[in-house]
Amino acid sequence: MFFRVVILSLLTLGVSIGFSACGDAPVIDGAARKVADARERNDGPALWVAKDYDSTVYLFGTVHLLPDDLSWMRDDVRTAFGEAGTVYFEVDTGTQGQIQASLLTQSLGMRSDGLRLSDGLDSYQLKLLDAAAHNGNITLAALDSMKPWLASEFLTVAAATNAGLSPRLSADSALKSRAAREQKNVIYLETMEEQIRISADQPDFVQMQILTDTLENFNSLGPDLKQIVQAWSVGGTDFLTREMVLKLKTRSPDFYKALLTDRNEKWAKVLTRYMEGSGTAFVAVGASHLLGEDSVINLLRDQGYKVTRFYAFQGDNVITPTEVKIKRPDTSER
Repeated sequence: MFFRVVILSLLTLGVSIGFSACGDAPVIDGAARKVADARERNDGPALWVAKDYDSTVYLFGTVHLLPDDLSWMRDDVRTAFGEAGTVYFEVDTGTQGQIQASLLTQSLGMRSDGLRLSDGLDSYQLKLLDAAAHNGNITLAALDSMKPWLASEFLTVAAATNAGLSPRLSADSALKSRAAREQKNVIYLETMEEQIRISADQPDFVQMQILTDTLENFNSLGPDLKQIVQAWSVGGTDFLTREMVLKLKTRSPDFYKALLTDRNEKWAKVLTRYMEGSGTAFVAVGASHLLGEDSVINLLRDQGYKVTRFYAFQGDNVITPTEVKIKRPDTSER
């Protein structure tokens, strides 16, 4: 399944445990295991940090569709965000950005050649389109006036909405709001036109491939998106890499290159220039850009920077180290 990425931790806790004189396993092992499991699970969206001697860049992977009842922001993100003077986002989605997106969607996504979307579909695809329009509460006439890439976008958002997810509740939106309140220096990695053209400029056969995949999987798209959100919310990078990166790379190498590889290379150059200076920055981009062999993280590592997962333990230390004093028998009178 295609998931279009454009629209669409725990601080290590060091513990020392006192062992009893008899050599039995300490009763505290259960708590220690829970801490280790929590640290491994991360209990929050994945966050990485890149460092050199005078620069720090935090890299946070976002998802663009979230439910309204998900509490995802952990202390690691708050701390890292608070330290940063500069924050990087993919694109400006403020008022001006929304106006530009609307104009670009109209000019690049709507048919103006006298043809309809349905003109390029066979009987099987037409039946899928009709069913998806009905289930997504979108009029068939509205979809029929769109180019394949835009129809796929609308259907994806419709499926997400049916599943209780919304682009208005994205992690990106929350962090942009916080950046404005805290008067951060905000830098956008690309323009709205650059982002929209990633899909709009794909060849017709690629657009149709993506649309057909969306139509065939429409009924499972919402639940699948919810699984991705769930995995993201607990730092499940292996699942996200498999579902959001590797499947796309296998099924549409050209789109994968345009959507991820080319942009990652451009963004890594921007962040490398930042690292050559000094200061602390926070980067919030779609999670797929930080996963897989072609990720921004690997590109920064290729430049010689140390990039590691950043963890922050949540909650009280449930392990209280106890010094065990052993009273030895008095043998002086023997």
